[in-house]
Amino acid sequence: MLRFPDISITLYGSLLLLALTSCRGDGGKDIRNYYFPLRELQEGLVYEYQPVRPDSLTPAYWYYRSFITDDGIFLTKTYYEYELDPLQFSREEVVSNGMLLMDIRLYEKDSTGKQQKAPAEVLSGSAFPFVVSDSTGVFLYKIQWHPVADPEATLTLIKNRRYMKDTVVQYDGSERDAVVFNIQELVEYDKEGVFEHQYSGREVYAEGIGLVYYEKKVAGDLQWAYRLDKRYPMSRLEEKYNKQLLKNNEKE
Repeated sequence: MLRFPDISITLYGSLLLLALTSCRGDGGKDIRNYYFPLRELQEGLVYEYQPVRPDSLTPAYWYYRSFITDDGIFLTKTYYEYELDPLQFSREEVVSNGMLLMDIRLYEKDSTGKQQKAPAEVLSGSAFPFVVSDSTGVFLYKIQWHPVADPEATLTLIKNRRYMKDTVVQYDGSERDAVVFNIQELVEYDKEGVFEHQYSGREVYAEGIGLVYYEKKVAGDLQWAYRLDKRYPMSRLEEKYNKQLLKNNEKE
C-alpha cells in the first residue's frame, strides 16, 4: 500500500488555495468546484466505483489526497483494483487555469508475474480545466512509456477532453449539479510499425465531489462504465482487504 508523508498546511498554501477556489474566469463557465474538493482531501479519501456495465466487473478504487505546501497545491491519485496492488500513481498541480499533470507512474507485471514500475513521460498534461465555454474547446492529455512486458516498444496515450453540457446527478441521497465531458482516446503501440486503437468515452464531475461516473466504448457494442458508490478513509479499504485475505486463506 502506498504511503504518503504528512504535510502541514502553511499560511501561504491556505491563502493560495482560497484564491484559486474563489476567483472566477472571464468569458466562460467556472467549473473548478466540480473537480475534487482539495480542502476535504488533505487526509485522503478512497472513492469506490462500482461497475455499471457490465456488472460482472470488480470494483475500482481510487485514493485521492491533496497536499498544500509552500511550493504549491497538489493532488495525488492512486488506482487500485480488488487485490489492492497499486496500478497507477499520478500527481497533479493547481495552476491558474486548471489542474496540470506533473508526473505519472504505471505498475505492470513482468514475465514472472512480479509487479514493476513503468514511469511515463508527460507530453501534455491538461488534467482538468477550470473554465469552459462551449464544446469547441479541447483539452489535451498525452503520456508515453515503455511497457514492462515489452521494453523495446513505446506506448503513447492521447486523450482529448471536451466539455459537452451541464447536468444533475444523484449521489448520497441528494441532487448535485454536474458537468459532462466527452472523451476521445488514441493509443499508439510503436514497435517496427505503429498500431493504433481509438476509443470514445464520457466523464461526469459533480460539484463538491469530483468524478462520479466514467465510461469507455472499446469496440462495437463492447463498453464498460463505473459509477461512484461511496467515499471513505484508506483505513476502511485496508480493513476490507484484510478481511477478504483472511477469508481466502481459510478456504485454502
